[in-house]
Amino acid sequence: MILGVMASAGIPGMVGFIAEFLVFRGSFPIFPVQTLLCLIGSGLTAVYFLLMVNRVFFGRLTPELSQLPKVFWSERMPAIALALLIVILGIVPNWAIRWSEPQVAVLLAATEDNISYIPPTKPLLENSMTKPYN
Repeated sequence: MILGVMASAGIPGMVGFIAEFLVFRGSFPIFPVQTLLCLIGSGLTAVYFLLMVNRVFFGRLTPELSQLPKVFWSERMPAIALALLIVILGIVPNWAIRWSEPQVAVLLAATEDNISYIPPTKPLLENSMTKPYN
């Protein structure tokens, strides 16, 4: 669970870091102010996750929870598999990027072809100061 929180917070070496890095690196030249605000939001998210982990996993144990049965290895295996994926894809992100690269190229090509024509849109709210569309 702690590895999942670290990956979601974008800690380097986890799978979430490379995703956040690619998004921020690609969006900064186009939207610098918005990207900086998102970076601040990511930092606040990491602080929130640390507070949550501290309260959930390192808080006081109630008497009802101390009586829970032990966890078997068969119940731990899915969590271990996900933890391995988080770490492996965080260390070697090229595996995931290689799988998604052809689809991203198709999306970029379709976007570049249609970017020259942007159809006019009506405003959601019209007031007396705007001219009505014919």
